[in-house]
Amino acid sequence: MADNDFLTFLVDETLKLQKRGEGKLSSLEQKLSDYSLNFWKGEFLPQCQVLRFKTSIGEMDIPMNWSVFSCVGSDYRVLDKNNDMDNFFTVIKSAWKLPLEKVVIIHADGFCYLVGLTQDQECHLHDLINPQEWLKTA
Repeated sequence: MADNDFLTFLVDETLKLQKRGEGKLSSLEQKLSDYSLNFWKGEFLPQCQVLRFKTSIGEMDIPMNWSVFSCVGSDYRVLDKNNDMDNFFTVIKSAWKLPLEKVVIIHADGFCYLVGLTQDQECHLHDLINPQEWLKTA
């Protein structure tokens, strides 16, 4: 089978999966899993105005009124030791117990994701905050 035919086959199969809803290529969660990044997925609980994250040590509730969650003008915010609004980076870094260099807060698909990036994972930052446009239109 020629390389061109195989590529056409893969594209066709991917589009079929997307139409059935079984494969969402632009899903942030899929991308985080593919890159083997550390992340917590949080959902908004309107009755108590918190974001609830499922972590390895149990559920963690964070008040929505922390200014760090207002990503005005974009769907993300990048925190590090030099940009630590509300001391949030320090808190998350000690909770994660990893040598984090950055924490990225991303709002996507109706959820809030906290993504912890170590020094060797920082190369993925550009890809996380700049989704590939062609995947959205495929």
